[in-house]
Amino acid sequence: MRIQDVVIGQTYRHKNSPNVGYAKVLEKLKPKEGVNKNTFSVVKCEWTTCRGSSFGFIKYFKPSDLVK
Repeated sequence: MRIQDVVIGQTYRHKNSPNVGYAKVLEKLKPKEGVNKNTFSVVKCEWTTCRGSSFGFIKYFKPSDLVK
């Protein structure tokens, strides 16, 4: 998935663990912007095990790792 295709507030799955958790997009970060020190874009997500959960970890993923 490209960074342009990612929608803030939308919930996606991770391609390596499609049955384990959900990633709700909070923010898109360009290369070397804010906390992103990488040379590629990342997506700040709230990672939960249940869809619609009120608790989640903050994780950063490459947009190409996310699946609808």
